[in-house]
Amino acid sequence: MVLSLTTLILFGTLILLEESDGKQYLMSMNLHEHVHIVDEDFLSLTIDASVIKHRWITVNADRMINMAKALQPVRLRVGGTSGDFIIFDPDGENIGRSNLTMSTSQWDGINRFTNEVGWTLIFGLNQLLRTSNGEWDSSNAELLIDYTMKKGYQVAWELGNEPDCYVEGNRTHVSPQQGANGFRILRDLLIEKHYRVSLLAGPDVAVLNRLNYFSEFLLAINDTINATTWHQYYGSSSKTKLQEFYSCDKLDSFLSQNVLLLEIVANASFTGDLWIGETSSTYGGGEALYSSSFVSGFMWIDKLGIAAYHHKKVFRQEFIGGEYSLLDGDQKPLPDYWLSLLYKQLVGTHVLNVDGALEKGRDVRIYAHCAKYPYPKGSVVLIALNLFDTEAIVTLTNDELINSDQDIYWLTPSPVTNITSQVVSLNGEPLNLINDVDIPVLKPLVISSSAEIKLPFRSFGFIVFKKANATACTT
Repeated sequence: MVLSLTTLILFGTLILLEESDGKQYLMSMNLHEHVHIVDEDFLSLTIDASVIKHRWITVNADRMINMAKALQPVRLRVGGTSGDFIIFDPDGENIGRSNLTMSTSQWDGINRFTNEVGWTLIFGLNQLLRTSNGEWDSSNAELLIDYTMKKGYQVAWELGNEPDCYVEGNRTHVSPQQGANGFRILRDLLIEKHYRVSLLAGPDVAVLNRLNYFSEFLLAINDTINATTWHQYYGSSSKTKLQEFYSCDKLDSFLSQNVLLLEIVANASFTGDLWIGETSSTYGGGEALYSSSFVSGFMWIDKLGIAAYHHKKVFRQEFIGGEYSLLDGDQKPLPDYWLSLLYKQLVGTHVLNVDGALEKGRDVRIYAHCAKYPYPKGSVVLIALNLFDTEAIVTLTNDELINSDQDIYWLTPSPVTNITSQVVSLNGEPLNLINDVDIPVLKPLVISSSAEIKLPFRSFGFIVFKKANATACTT
């Protein structure tokens, strides 16, 4: 059977046409209306609360501050497993518990950093502090909130981390109902104190369907929280193989998780925002060779593309700390830092629908947003990745894209055949800080209008159509 172009489009986009020197696809998208709007700080970051006890910005403060400023706007989540062991001690004394102790100077340091780099802060309070009747003990949180208000810091709050794992970790059991009640206690406390920033998010579950914790929590929480949070990883750091970092099946597992998420949220009639409160390639700190290299970018860029359809924020684990962090142990940028920086510079808040973008089995994956200023209104940016080991040729079907020049920002490993390299190239030029401190200008490769885009083998990047005049991006 001979398929016409029209027939092919009816089957969806990114249809493999034929084998040649490269694999060939068709792409169609809706340029007339957006399907979702993400927050300005959609791509946000985390650091584990344990860094509070370390002098984590002293190796090269100027370099770290410059790299952080370049990513703004960001909401920084300070939390994680250690958050459920932190005690705030305004007197700077050793409280004598097994918990971590946070002094006023350490709290000041976190807020000073976020203020200096133009980020906002959300902090995870210790949920394992319980009263004799099993309720959350808010007394220590009240001390921290009082001090925060006294200093004029603008902080949002979470309560607890991965409560569905408490039983496995031999920690205090907190039921979904008790967890929800803890948030109500926290909300009432903030209202009582006329706290200016009242944003609350939770429960930060590790697994959507473990013990039905997430669904039961949402049924019990009502409208107490502004956003609900869950954590997403593709597997264990000790078990995930290299090929899985760019495996279509592995990437598709995130799509399955999203379907489950939406079902749970709908059943609970939850109307707040959806956040991925913590995410990276693999859990457990990241895989030493892979999570810090170019190959981890396939998971990261694909996740950003998919998550934007329904989520308001995605918190990347983490800015600094683990094998999966954006900066290495010397506080120098790893490949995912450069990928995140390009995303921040190019990708706007309005999400456009690419036909078939949420279907499984795609070895070439393309997502689209309105492009960010200083690109003119009407500009469109494609987020694209090619999982194949050969070039992919994508034929455009939208005249608005065909008739527009293309600004190409394409990332490849350096050398190009080493996907576990910690050096990344932009349009063939290795990316490095200027004088080991300053952020370079990320320049595109400009290509004249064409009905095709060519995606190099096993790589990813961004393509901006600055003359697309997309209706969805002109208001």
